[in-house]
Amino acid sequence: MGLMVRPTTNWMPPMDLDLPPDLKQIQRSTRDLVDSLLGFEPEFNDTGKVPAAVHRGLKELGLFGVAIPEEFGGMDLGVFATAVIQSELGRLPPQFWGALRVLMGPGSKAIVAHGAAAQRAKWLPRIAQGECTVAFALTESEAGSDVARMTTKAERRQDGYLLNGRKSLISNAQRADVLMVFAYTDRSAGSKGISAFLMEPDTPGFQVTSIIPTMGASLGGLTEIAFDDCRLPPDSLIGEEGMGFRYAMESLNEGRLNVGATAIGMGNLALEQSVGYAKQRIAFGKPIADFQSIQHMLADMAVDMHAAQQMLHEAAWLMDQGRGSAAKCSMVKLFCSEAAFRTADRAVQIHGGAGYCRGVVVERIFRDSRALRIYEGTSEIQRNLIAKALLRE
Repeated sequence: MGLMVRPTTNWMPPMDLDLPPDLKQIQRSTRDLVDSLLGFEPEFNDTGKVPAAVHRGLKELGLFGVAIPEEFGGMDLGVFATAVIQSELGRLPPQFWGALRVLMGPGSKAIVAHGAAAQRAKWLPRIAQGECTVAFALTESEAGSDVARMTTKAERRQDGYLLNGRKSLISNAQRADVLMVFAYTDRSAGSKGISAFLMEPDTPGFQVTSIIPTMGASLGGLTEIAFDDCRLPPDSLIGEEGMGFRYAMESLNEGRLNVGATAIGMGNLALEQSVGYAKQRIAFGKPIADFQSIQHMLADMAVDMHAAQQMLHEAAWLMDQGRGSAAKCSMVKLFCSEAAFRTADRAVQIHGGAGYCRGVVVERIFRDSRALRIYEGTSEIQRNLIAKALLRE
């Protein structure tokens, strides 16, 4: 059964720090599901395969439809409610919900906001039902944070577009049902010449050329993909020509809040694991929780995660009110990702040798939290964006 409740629209979290009852229900249901799915982590560690029960649980709760309008079978819960849900899902191994993470942010937002009626009707119901995986193909080997340096191009033809180029570090491409591809339609126009397209993976000329091994698995697998004379029909274009960069940036602002929410989930689980371990681990005749050095690390972890959550809640609420800003999204992404990594690092230290061993939860969180400081814009890029916003004031 899906989550068929709606968050209160006039709620004001900056003053009232308690969630409204309907959103509490969503949070509680998601937390219960996550707690049950965490029980599959040892099996996943042994086999390297995500149990089918994981996807089934996420689907039954209706989580794939969180960002999809109700008319297409989704819940359209808004930015704040999505952040609350993602903060719970962030406690899971990233492989368990990699496709869902993309759909909650850039993988569906451009279709919802700018897709043609036929595109929305074809893809959004499938996404809402958990039956469609979307790959967001923006990054290239020489065009990561500097999107305008991309070389992939879509040449306009009488029968549509001819797509050529390469993309790198793309998640979900090897199992995607549809790819959202960004390419130049007018190189001379700079970023205003980038357009967005929907392409199905069986299009001749498309190929996943390699799967890239990574330190962790926060993105659920990364790929290199190629487009060699891929012919796209005219109706594959999302919105208007030349608006792709804007659509991507719209998605990335909310995507950065989603990274912050994921970071909070990781950090909170690392803190929970560390408190429990410190209470039970005996050294020199007493629990290590009795040592002030351990207490100080736990205190710093708690402060980091509390501050991160408050920043996320404020920024997400402002987005729902139409008062969001790119700078605040960057602040959330920067602080939450850095705080989660600090917390994971301290968690490993508290666990000592055990924390360095594969199969221990905090070791997994340490590896996976490192990616949060890179994707959806590195920490350095976020600092640049925040500084530019300050200097424009």
